[in-house]
Amino acid sequence: MNRPFGNAINTAAHALSMMMALARQIPEAYASTHAGKWEKNRFMGVELFNKTLGVIGCGNIGSIVADRALGLKMKVIAFDPFLSPERAIALGVEKVELDDIFKRSDFITLHTPMTEKTKGIVNAEALAKCKKGVRIINCARGGLVVEDDLYDAIKSGKVAGAALDVFEVEPATTHKLFGLENVVATPHLGASTGEAQENVALKVAEQMAV
Repeated sequence: MNRPFGNAINTAAHALSMMMALARQIPEAYASTHAGKWEKNRFMGVELFNKTLGVIGCGNIGSIVADRALGLKMKVIAFDPFLSPERAIALGVEKVELDDIFKRSDFITLHTPMTEKTKGIVNAEALAKCKKGVRIINCARGGLVVEDDLYDAIKSGKVAGAALDVFEVEPATTHKLFGLENVVATPHLGASTGEAQENVALKVAEQMAV
């Protein structure tokens, strides 16, 4: 059964957590501090305040991410073919074309299903359009990002970093992106909270009882 609302809040929260961790280099700073170092000057992060967040896919999860990002005083632009102008106004986001997402965003977060049109939507051509120093967050589906292209863009300095909860091949026990200091990676944890699992189970039970 498909229960799209059961874990939407948790997945959105994870995407925002990943964005914050990426912006402030929290995983690397954590590892450094636990190793007995005090490298305060090494970890110079970036603010989220007043940055432009590009949301690709502004449905159940993307709209929650947009709402929370607005609370952080980010500027939110969104691409979604199904997002009406009225809904965009209600959400407080600017509805734009896909090219605008790549050209204008400081952070790009993906919240779209995997389809023929969205597979590899973040690729070398798209990344070439981005600002230098853009950061990519994918907590949606592996395969939306062409991982080899992302790796090349990070190594070249075009992309400042990425936060990935999903991968094209899972489980991803080895990957060329692993070990890069500016890549935050988690093992598909978007819906992994006790509350989310309980909520999904309840929704499924309610649907079966109908």
